[in-house]
Amino acid sequence: MDRLQAVGRVAVSPFFLLLLHLNPATAQRPPLLSLQPADSLHPGRFWTALGTGTATYAASMTGLYHAWYADYPSGPFHTFDDAGQWNQMDKMGHSLMAYHESRWIYGAARWTGLKPKRAAWLGFAGGQLVQTSIELLDGFSTEWGFSWTDVGANLLGSGLFLSQQLGWQEQRILLKMSAWPVRYPDVRIYPETPAGNTQWTTLQQRADALYGTGPVSLFLKNYNTLTVWLSVNPAAFLPERPRWLPRWLNLAAGFGADNLFAGTGYEWQADKFCTGPDCLRYRLDPAEFPRTRQYFLSLDVDMSRINTKNRFLKTLLEVVNILKFPAPALEVNSRGKLRFHPLFF
Repeated sequence: MDRLQAVGRVAVSPFFLLLLHLNPATAQRPPLLSLQPADSLHPGRFWTALGTGTATYAASMTGLYHAWYADYPSGPFHTFDDAGQWNQMDKMGHSLMAYHESRWIYGAARWTGLKPKRAAWLGFAGGQLVQTSIELLDGFSTEWGFSWTDVGANLLGSGLFLSQQLGWQEQRILLKMSAWPVRYPDVRIYPETPAGNTQWTTLQQRADALYGTGPVSLFLKNYNTLTVWLSVNPAAFLPERPRWLPRWLNLAAGFGADNLFAGTGYEWQADKFCTGPDCLRYRLDPAEFPRTRQYFLSLDVDMSRINTKNRFLKTLLEVVNILKFPAPALEVNSRGKLRFHPLFF
Protein backbone atom coordinates (compact mmCIF):
# COMPACT_ATOMS: atom_id res chain seq x y z
CA MET A 1 0.00 0.00 0.00
CA ASP A 2 1.42 3.39 -0.98
CA ARG A 3 -0.37 5.71 1.45
CA LEU A 4 -0.15 6.31 5.13
CA GLN A 5 -3.21 5.29 7.05
CA ALA A 6 -4.33 8.24 9.10
CA VAL A 7 -7.57 7.06 10.66
CA GLY A 8 -7.11 9.60 13.42
CA ARG A 9 -7.71 9.07 17.12
CA VAL A 10 -9.80 5.89 17.00
CA ALA A 11 -11.13 5.16 20.45
CA VAL A 12 -12.09 1.79 21.92
CA SER A 13 -13.32 -1.03 19.68
CA PRO A 14 -15.74 -3.98 19.93
CA PHE A 15 -12.87 -6.02 21.39
CA PHE A 16 -14.12 -4.65 24.71
CA LEU A 17 -16.89 -7.23 24.54
CA LEU A 18 -14.35 -10.03 24.54
CA LEU A 19 -11.88 -8.63 27.05
CA LEU A 20 -14.04 -7.14 29.80
CA HIS A 21 -16.17 -8.50 32.60
CA LEU A 22 -18.72 -6.03 33.84
CA ASN A 23 -18.28 -6.31 37.60
CA PRO A 24 -19.92 -3.65 39.73
CA ALA A 25 -17.40 -1.27 41.25
CA THR A 26 -17.52 -0.77 45.00
CA ALA A 27 -15.37 2.38 45.12
CA GLN A 28 -16.83 5.80 44.55
CA ARG A 29 -16.70 6.54 40.86
CA PRO A 30 -15.56 9.83 39.31
CA PRO A 31 -18.06 11.78 37.17
CA LEU A 32 -18.84 10.31 33.77
CA LEU A 33 -17.24 13.07 31.69
CA SER A 34 -14.35 13.83 34.04
CA LEU A 35 -10.83 13.31 32.65
CA GLN A 36 -9.80 11.66 35.90
CA PRO A 37 -9.12 7.94 35.23
CA ALA A 38 -11.37 5.53 37.11
CA ASP A 39 -9.82 3.21 39.72
CA SER A 40 -12.22 0.41 38.81
CA LEU A 41 -14.49 -0.34 35.90
CA HIS A 42 -16.91 2.53 35.34
CA PRO A 43 -19.97 1.09 33.50
CA GLY A 44 -21.11 4.48 32.24
CA ARG A 45 -17.69 5.27 30.79
CA PHE A 46 -17.39 1.76 29.41
CA TRP A 47 -20.58 2.00 27.39
CA THR A 48 -19.80 5.57 26.37
CA ALA A 49 -16.34 4.54 25.15
CA LEU A 50 -17.68 1.44 23.43
CA GLY A 51 -20.40 3.34 21.60
CA THR A 52 -18.11 6.22 20.64
CA GLY A 53 -15.36 3.87 19.51
CA THR A 54 -17.67 1.70 17.44
CA ALA A 55 -19.26 4.73 15.77
CA THR A 56 -15.84 6.29 15.10
CA TYR A 57 -14.52 3.07 13.61
CA ALA A 58 -17.56 2.65 11.33
CA ALA A 59 -17.47 6.30 10.24
CA SER A 60 -13.70 6.18 9.62
CA MET A 61 -13.88 3.06 7.47
CA THR A 62 -16.83 4.46 5.52
CA GLY A 63 -15.06 7.77 4.99
CA LEU A 64 -11.83 6.08 3.92
CA TYR A 65 -13.68 3.90 1.44
CA HIS A 66 -15.33 6.88 -0.25
CA ALA A 67 -12.14 8.99 -0.14
CA TRP A 68 -9.60 6.39 -1.31
CA TYR A 69 -11.36 3.43 -2.90
CA ALA A 70 -14.78 4.30 -4.35
CA ASP A 71 -13.33 5.94 -7.48
CA TYR A 72 -11.13 2.93 -8.32
CA PRO A 73 -12.27 -0.43 -9.68
CA SER A 74 -12.54 -3.35 -7.29
CA GLY A 75 -12.08 -7.05 -7.87
CA PRO A 76 -11.32 -10.36 -6.21
CA PHE A 77 -9.19 -10.29 -3.08
CA HIS A 78 -5.48 -10.35 -3.95
CA THR A 79 -2.08 -9.61 -2.44
CA PHE A 80 0.55 -7.15 -3.62
CA ASP A 81 4.26 -7.01 -2.78
CA ASP A 82 5.19 -3.35 -2.26
CA ALA A 83 8.18 -3.95 0.01
CA GLY A 84 10.55 -2.15 -2.37
CA GLN A 85 8.45 0.97 -2.89
CA TRP A 86 8.73 4.52 -1.52
CA ASN A 87 12.10 3.86 0.15
CA GLN A 88 10.04 2.05 2.82
CA MET A 89 8.67 5.35 4.12
CA ASP A 90 5.15 3.91 3.85
CA LYS A 91 6.18 1.03 6.16
CA MET A 92 7.45 3.52 8.72
CA GLY A 93 4.12 5.30 8.47
CA HIS A 94 2.26 2.06 9.11
CA SER A 95 4.29 1.38 12.24
CA LEU A 96 3.84 4.97 13.40
CA MET A 97 0.05 4.94 13.13
CA ALA A 98 -0.37 1.43 14.58
CA TYR A 99 1.75 2.47 17.56
CA HIS A 100 -0.29 5.59 18.32
CA GLU A 101 -3.66 3.97 17.66
CA SER A 102 -2.69 1.35 20.25
CA ARG A 103 -1.50 4.06 22.63
CA TRP A 104 -4.67 6.15 22.27
CA ILE A 105 -6.97 3.14 22.69
CA TYR A 106 -5.00 2.13 25.79
CA GLY A 107 -5.55 5.60 27.24
CA ALA A 108 -9.29 5.39 26.56
CA ALA A 109 -9.45 1.94 28.16
CA ARG A 110 -7.65 3.16 31.29
CA TRP A 111 -10.11 6.06 31.47
CA THR A 112 -12.93 3.53 31.79
CA GLY A 113 -11.14 1.88 34.72
CA LEU A 114 -9.82 -1.14 32.87
CA LYS A 115 -6.72 -2.66 34.50
CA PRO A 116 -3.36 -1.76 32.87
CA LYS A 117 -2.49 -5.20 31.48
CA ARG A 118 -5.87 -5.79 29.92
CA ALA A 119 -5.94 -2.23 28.58
CA ALA A 120 -2.53 -2.76 26.96
CA TRP A 121 -3.73 -5.87 25.15
CA LEU A 122 -6.86 -4.03 24.10
CA GLY A 123 -4.73 -1.21 22.71
CA PHE A 124 -2.69 -3.71 20.70
CA ALA A 125 -5.83 -5.42 19.36
CA GLY A 126 -7.52 -2.11 18.51
CA GLY A 127 -4.52 -0.82 16.58
CA GLN A 128 -4.40 -4.04 14.59
CA LEU A 129 -8.14 -3.95 13.94
CA VAL A 130 -7.93 -0.49 12.38
CA GLN A 131 -4.86 -1.20 10.25
CA THR A 132 -5.99 -4.67 9.14
CA SER A 133 -9.37 -3.26 8.08
CA ILE A 134 -7.56 -0.87 5.77
CA GLU A 135 -5.44 -3.71 4.39
CA LEU A 136 -8.60 -5.66 3.60
CA LEU A 137 -9.96 -2.69 1.65
CA ASP A 138 -6.65 -2.63 -0.23
CA GLY A 139 -6.99 -6.34 -0.97
CA PHE A 140 -10.21 -5.83 -2.92
CA SER A 141 -8.94 -2.78 -4.84
CA THR A 142 -7.40 -3.48 -8.25
CA GLU A 143 -5.24 -0.36 -7.78
CA TRP A 144 -3.43 -1.82 -4.76
CA GLY A 145 -3.59 -5.11 -2.87
CA PHE A 146 -3.25 -6.74 0.53
CA SER A 147 0.37 -6.28 1.60
CA TRP A 148 2.02 -8.69 4.04
CA THR A 149 4.86 -6.22 4.60
CA ASP A 150 2.28 -3.65 5.66
CA VAL A 151 0.91 -6.19 8.11
CA GLY A 152 4.41 -6.73 9.46
CA ALA A 153 4.91 -2.98 9.91
CA ASN A 154 1.55 -2.72 11.68
CA LEU A 155 2.52 -5.51 14.08
CA LEU A 156 5.87 -3.84 14.72
CA GLY A 157 4.19 -0.58 15.72
CA SER A 158 1.54 -2.07 18.01
CA GLY A 159 4.10 -4.57 19.32
CA LEU A 160 6.45 -1.75 20.31
CA PHE A 161 3.67 -0.24 22.39
CA LEU A 162 2.54 -3.53 23.96
CA SER A 163 6.00 -4.85 24.87
CA GLN A 164 6.92 -1.64 26.68
CA GLN A 165 3.60 -1.37 28.48
CA LEU A 166 3.80 -4.95 29.72
CA GLY A 167 7.52 -4.85 30.48
CA TRP A 168 8.06 -1.34 31.85
CA GLN A 169 4.51 -0.09 32.43
CA GLU A 170 5.51 3.01 30.47
CA GLN A 171 6.65 4.10 27.01
CA ARG A 172 10.40 4.75 27.04
CA ILE A 173 10.80 4.46 23.26
CA LEU A 174 8.33 6.50 21.21
CA LEU A 175 7.51 6.65 17.53
CA LYS A 176 6.95 10.23 16.40
CA MET A 177 6.58 12.23 13.23
CA SER A 178 7.38 15.64 11.81
CA ALA A 179 6.80 17.31 8.45
CA TRP A 180 7.62 20.55 6.71
CA PRO A 181 6.65 21.74 3.20
CA VAL A 182 9.23 21.09 0.49
CA ARG A 183 10.12 23.80 -1.98
CA TYR A 184 10.63 21.96 -5.24
CA PRO A 185 12.90 23.31 -7.99
CA ASP A 186 10.88 25.31 -10.50
CA VAL A 187 11.93 23.45 -13.64
CA ARG A 188 9.89 22.28 -16.59
CA ILE A 189 9.71 18.54 -17.16
CA TYR A 190 8.78 17.51 -20.67
CA PRO A 191 7.27 14.13 -21.53
CA GLU A 192 9.62 11.40 -22.69
CA THR A 193 6.82 9.91 -24.77
CA PRO A 194 5.13 10.49 -27.10
CA ALA A 195 8.00 12.03 -29.00
CA GLY A 196 7.66 15.73 -29.76
CA ASN A 197 4.94 16.41 -27.18
CA THR A 198 5.59 19.69 -25.31
CA GLN A 199 2.98 19.37 -22.54
CA TRP A 200 5.35 20.01 -19.65
CA THR A 201 4.77 19.67 -15.92
CA THR A 202 6.65 20.61 -12.74
CA LEU A 203 7.77 18.71 -9.65
CA GLN A 204 5.24 20.65 -7.58
CA GLN A 205 2.42 19.62 -9.90
CA ARG A 206 3.57 16.02 -9.80
CA ALA A 207 3.79 16.06 -6.00
CA ASP A 208 0.31 17.60 -5.70
CA ALA A 209 -1.17 15.00 -8.04
CA LEU A 210 0.63 12.13 -6.30
CA TYR A 211 0.33 13.09 -2.64
CA GLY A 212 -2.45 15.65 -2.55
CA THR A 213 -2.45 19.07 -0.91
CA GLY A 214 -3.26 20.45 2.51
CA PRO A 215 -2.05 19.67 6.03
CA VAL A 216 -3.29 16.06 6.07
CA SER A 217 -1.30 15.19 2.96
CA LEU A 218 1.70 17.13 4.27
CA PHE A 219 1.89 15.08 7.46
CA LEU A 220 0.46 11.72 6.51
CA LYS A 221 0.95 11.09 2.82
CA ASN A 222 3.79 13.11 1.30
CA TYR A 223 6.92 11.00 1.69
CA ASN A 224 9.11 13.93 0.65
CA THR A 225 7.97 15.96 3.68
CA LEU A 226 7.50 13.25 6.32
CA THR A 227 10.12 12.25 8.88
CA VAL A 228 9.49 9.34 11.27
CA TRP A 229 11.42 9.43 14.54
CA LEU A 230 12.47 6.87 17.13
CA SER A 231 12.52 8.99 20.30
CA VAL A 232 14.24 7.46 23.34
CA ASN A 233 14.11 8.74 26.92
CA PRO A 234 17.61 8.25 28.46
CA ALA A 235 16.50 9.08 32.01
CA ALA A 236 14.03 6.18 32.01
CA PHE A 237 16.88 3.68 31.61
CA LEU A 238 18.98 5.06 34.49
CA PRO A 239 18.52 3.68 38.01
CA GLU A 240 18.88 7.22 39.36
CA ARG A 241 18.36 10.23 37.13
CA PRO A 242 21.14 12.85 37.29
CA ARG A 243 19.91 16.25 38.40
CA TRP A 244 21.15 17.87 35.19
CA LEU A 245 19.09 15.50 32.99
CA PRO A 246 15.43 16.54 32.62
CA ARG A 247 13.03 13.60 32.79
CA TRP A 248 11.26 14.85 29.64
CA LEU A 249 14.38 15.16 27.43
CA ASN A 250 14.67 12.55 24.65
CA LEU A 251 17.24 11.64 22.03
CA ALA A 252 15.67 11.09 18.61
CA ALA A 253 16.80 9.32 15.43
CA GLY A 254 14.83 10.26 12.31
CA PHE A 255 14.26 8.63 8.93
CA GLY A 256 13.14 10.52 5.83
CA ALA A 257 13.37 10.59 2.05
CA ASP A 258 13.70 13.02 -0.83
CA ASN A 259 12.91 13.03 -4.55
CA LEU A 260 10.21 10.36 -4.36
CA PHE A 261 7.88 11.01 -7.31
CA ALA A 262 7.02 7.38 -8.03
CA GLY A 263 6.83 4.20 -5.99
CA THR A 264 10.02 2.98 -7.61
CA GLY A 265 12.34 4.51 -10.16
CA TYR A 266 12.01 7.87 -11.87
CA GLU A 267 9.17 7.43 -14.36
CA TRP A 268 5.43 8.03 -14.18
CA GLN A 269 2.44 8.30 -16.42
CA ALA A 270 0.27 11.43 -16.25
CA ASP A 271 -2.95 9.41 -16.44
CA LYS A 272 -2.50 6.05 -14.76
CA PHE A 273 -5.56 4.67 -16.55
CA CYS A 274 -4.32 5.66 -20.01
CA THR A 275 -3.24 2.90 -22.41
CA GLY A 276 -1.54 3.08 -25.76
CA PRO A 277 1.36 4.99 -27.35
CA ASP A 278 -0.21 8.43 -26.90
CA CYS A 279 -0.12 8.37 -23.10
CA LEU A 280 2.03 11.08 -21.53
CA ARG A 281 5.00 9.55 -19.74
CA TYR A 282 7.57 11.58 -17.81
CA ARG A 283 11.01 10.67 -16.55
CA LEU A 284 13.36 12.49 -14.16
CA ASP A 285 17.11 12.54 -14.54
CA PRO A 286 18.45 10.35 -11.67
CA ALA A 287 21.65 12.40 -11.56
CA GLU A 288 19.71 15.64 -11.05
CA PHE A 289 16.98 14.30 -8.76
CA PRO A 290 18.34 11.14 -7.08
CA ARG A 291 16.07 9.19 -4.75
CA THR A 292 17.62 9.82 -1.35
CA ARG A 293 17.39 8.37 2.14
CA GLN A 294 17.85 10.82 5.00
CA TYR A 295 18.99 10.05 8.55
CA PHE A 296 18.67 12.57 11.38
CA LEU A 297 19.88 12.92 14.95
CA SER A 298 18.15 15.43 17.18
CA LEU A 299 16.76 16.21 20.63
CA ASP A 300 13.10 15.82 21.49
CA VAL A 301 10.60 16.36 24.31
CA ASP A 302 8.46 13.55 25.69
CA MET A 303 5.40 15.64 26.46
CA SER A 304 3.82 12.88 28.54
CA ARG A 305 6.62 13.37 31.10
CA ILE A 306 5.95 17.06 31.63
CA ASN A 307 4.59 17.54 35.14
CA THR A 308 1.17 19.16 35.26
CA LYS A 309 -1.82 18.79 37.56
CA ASN A 310 -4.23 20.10 34.94
CA ARG A 311 -5.91 16.99 33.53
CA PHE A 312 -7.03 18.71 30.32
CA LEU A 313 -3.48 19.87 29.61
CA LYS A 314 -2.10 16.44 30.47
CA THR A 315 -4.54 14.78 28.06
CA LEU A 316 -3.71 17.30 25.35
CA LEU A 317 0.03 16.66 25.79
CA GLU A 318 -0.59 12.91 25.48
CA VAL A 319 -2.47 13.40 22.23
CA VAL A 320 0.07 15.70 20.56
CA ASN A 321 2.96 13.50 21.67
CA ILE A 322 2.83 11.97 18.19
CA LEU A 323 4.68 15.09 16.99
CA LYS A 324 8.41 15.53 17.41
CA PHE A 325 9.38 18.75 19.15
CA PRO A 326 11.25 21.22 16.86
CA ALA A 327 14.97 21.23 17.66
CA PRO A 328 18.39 21.43 16.00
CA ALA A 329 19.23 18.33 13.96
CA LEU A 330 22.17 16.73 12.20
CA GLU A 331 21.41 15.10 8.84
CA VAL A 332 23.39 12.60 6.80
CA ASN A 333 21.92 11.11 3.63
CA SER A 334 22.54 8.20 1.28
CA ARG A 335 24.54 10.50 -1.04
CA GLY A 336 27.09 11.05 1.71
CA LYS A 337 26.04 14.65 2.38
CA LEU A 338 26.26 16.01 5.93
CA ARG A 339 24.08 18.96 6.93
CA PHE A 340 23.24 20.79 10.15
CA HIS A 341 19.73 22.21 10.64
CA PRO A 342 19.53 24.96 13.27
CA LEU A 343 15.87 24.08 13.71
CA PHE A 344 14.24 21.03 12.18
CA PHE A 345 10.64 19.88 12.22
